[in-house]
Amino acid sequence: MTANTEIWDKLKRVPPEHLKSFERAGGFKGTAIKPMWTIHRMTEVFGPVGKSWGIDEPVFQVVPGMDQEVMVYCTVSVWLAATHPDTFPPGRFHGVGGDKIVKYIKANERYNRPPRWENDDEAFKKAYTDALTNALKMLGAGADVHMGLWDGNKYVDEKPEAALEPAPKAEKPPPTYDRNPIVKGEFDRLQNGIRQIEQSGNVEDLALFWKNNAKTIAALPADWKTEIEAMKDEAKDNLKAKVAA
Repeated sequence: MTANTEIWDKLKRVPPEHLKSFERAGGFKGTAIKPMWTIHRMTEVFGPVGKSWGIDEPVFQVVPGMDQEVMVYCTVSVWLAATHPDTFPPGRFHGVGGDKIVKYIKANERYNRPPRWENDDEAFKKAYTDALTNALKMLGAGADVHMGLWDGNKYVDEKPEAALEPAPKAEKPPPTYDRNPIVKGEFDRLQNGIRQIEQSGNVEDLALFWKNNAKTIAALPADWKTEIEAMKDEAKDNLKAKVAA
């Protein structure tokens, strides 16, 4: 640690429990830092937000993309107060983030869904979080992750015996379809019901359908139950998007 990297060194290391893996379309994989950890750590180092440090009002810009795609970009300014002038000089720095308000969704053959355009009612929030994270990088928040020192299980500069490795995730078994034909018939009926509600119903219809079939769903094999729950969640998101549109 040097005088110039004092703040950086206090913010750079993220506890493993506040990291999560992600995979984007196209196969890109990475590690994301939970935003609330960054804010909490800033509060530990500088004090309460709005007093010793804070964020100016964000500026949003909506930009049309290709075809029907619509993008939103956000710029934020983070400031530091001169509460400890000898240690933390006052200053202001910026970050930019973005997300898609309207995005193209590929066809889903598994659930027999056609390709479509969807609205994301949380796009502005995602763009803001992205911008704030990028701004706080300037101070060193989560720097070890951004510099590639986290390999997905541990920090590469730690000794193996000191590494904190998350518990391995159990692999999801592939769906099986060689079950009792009566159970298979109920599974098909549930799928068809969810599809029909998604096409011509609403979120309340979906909730009622799920409640009325709770016993049947609970009796499904584990892999089918997981699959039907995922289908229900996707249908719910699509119905909410229709209302927002």
